[in-house]
Amino acid sequence: METTDYCSYELSKVLKAAGFDEPCIAQWACEPDGKPILLGSTAFVFSNAELKGRDVTAPLLFHAQKWLREKWDLHIDVFPVADCSLDADGQVCEECNYWTFDIMHVISTRKIVEDEEQYGSYEEALSEGIKSALELIKKGE
Repeated sequence: METTDYCSYELSKVLKAAGFDEPCIAQWACEPDGKPILLGSTAFVFSNAELKGRDVTAPLLFHAQKWLREKWDLHIDVFPVADCSLDADGQVCEECNYWTFDIMHVISTRKIVEDEEQYGSYEEALSEGIKSALELIKKGE
């Protein structure tokens, strides 16, 4: 099962703690040794309230992003960055391409977080943006 589009087990637990209880078509279940495994279904829809123990729903990154926007007025803006260095002759000598994110307040459009990290993929940057937004919520900001 493709897992890069889903929130990780750790991120899913933090989402649950922040009140995320939306229906999802996948869940993280813990094996007896404690290792999380992603289970998906097209026939069943899971919510955190229905799951027991250490199991949690596994929302798509997009679903978590939308929930943060609609419930907490936090928009995670993920975008690519392309940068390069030129040598004395004006030739490109070093090129840097990566993804990063900003977090904005939806209503005021005020930028709350301007991340300066470099991520290798859109999904990685979005996941880190969700994590940062949840930290803001936890702090009460």
